[in-house]
Amino acid sequence: MLGEVTYRSPVRSPVRKPRRCYSASPLRGKQELYCASPVRELRSLCKERGLKVSGVKDEVIERLVYDDEVLHHTDAADRAVEAATQKISSFRRNICILASIIVAVVFNPFILDRIEHSDSMGASPNLLGRASRLMRRKLSNMRPNLHIGKQQQQHRGKVISARVTGKDLAEAYQSIKSEYETLALAKNAKWKVLSTHTDGSQVSIMKHKTDPSCPYVRMTSIMPAPVGEVWDFLSLDNWPKTMPKMDPFYEGLTVISDYKHKGIEMRLARKRLKRIVAFGKRDFTFVSVSDHPRSDGAWVSGTVSVVTDEMPRKKGYTRAFQDSIAFYEPLKDEAGNPSTKLTIVFRIDLNDSSDGGNGGFIPMWMYVKTVGSTGMLSVQNMKKQLLLMRAEQDNAKCELNWVDKLINSSKCDG
Repeated sequence: MLGEVTYRSPVRSPVRKPRRCYSASPLRGKQELYCASPVRELRSLCKERGLKVSGVKDEVIERLVYDDEVLHHTDAADRAVEAATQKISSFRRNICILASIIVAVVFNPFILDRIEHSDSMGASPNLLGRASRLMRRKLSNMRPNLHIGKQQQQHRGKVISARVTGKDLAEAYQSIKSEYETLALAKNAKWKVLSTHTDGSQVSIMKHKTDPSCPYVRMTSIMPAPVGEVWDFLSLDNWPKTMPKMDPFYEGLTVISDYKHKGIEMRLARKRLKRIVAFGKRDFTFVSVSDHPRSDGAWVSGTVSVVTDEMPRKKGYTRAFQDSIAFYEPLKDEAGNPSTKLTIVFRIDLNDSSDGGNGGFIPMWMYVKTVGSTGMLSVQNMKKQLLLMRAEQDNAKCELNWVDKLINSSKCDG
């Protein structure tokens, strides 16, 4: 009908189905938190993460949930890789420990009695127990003279009475010195060169029939300092400063007492070493000797391991043994500056191989294989430290006064 007004109901926008704000996932708690949060806070969170900010709340939540899932799976992958790496490292460690046990047992079968109940090596007790039982079965099938029990052991160190005297220490040193003169310092001694350096430094080794398990080692080098400075560098008083530069395993030194006998000065001391790779700490009880100079003017020093009730074995340390003879020959370099030809001959046993000792389990072949490189490294470090000490002394002279600056002008100008 004309003029009739027709009313139409307003078009309603479709009702959006409410989105389910969470699912059965490990991140359900976060999804519920997003649904309960205002949209402006969710957009701020997107902005912090570098995500798109625009859109309705459901879209913003979807972005945040997707980002959370990516982070969650990445973290889970990282954790899985880390766990696998730890498992591989643990496996390798156990293999290395098992190999060490096998090598050690070849030299010291009596340790099987101890490793079955030990967990100090970082491996599982089950692994150690299985290794020890396996080695027992293998050793039982070997030749009869290789058996579980106490083996024939070498004598190490000079036995001194409980009441230590200078005479006893001097006699122990003279005994070792005579052995060196007969075996190591003889003209017909057959040395095998292990390592050399362009500066003429050399490390050699000599095995002898009297004790094949403990060879002699000789280090020779020209030191860029006069005899007195080289002597002081190696004196016990300077060990806390100088020895860590030469020996990375050096832990400390304790001087027990000083002695004198017929012009020979002696110091009774105990040196401690840190753990040597997978092996335990070591200590040495020895007498350091300042001997009379040789007829050609060379200074002489030495060390002798001693066994005395005054210095019993310490818990946590394996008693090692070492003796040595050192010669300091005065020389001059091409520029006329004083230098020193240093020769050190020594023997060392890092295991407690004496009667009543508790082993130590470091194979001597390992020591023989590495003494060439480690000995040369010690020599080169000593040269470097002597040069640094000389530079410090020169700098100190330059800072005294103007008179000294004039006297030492050539050194102070640089």
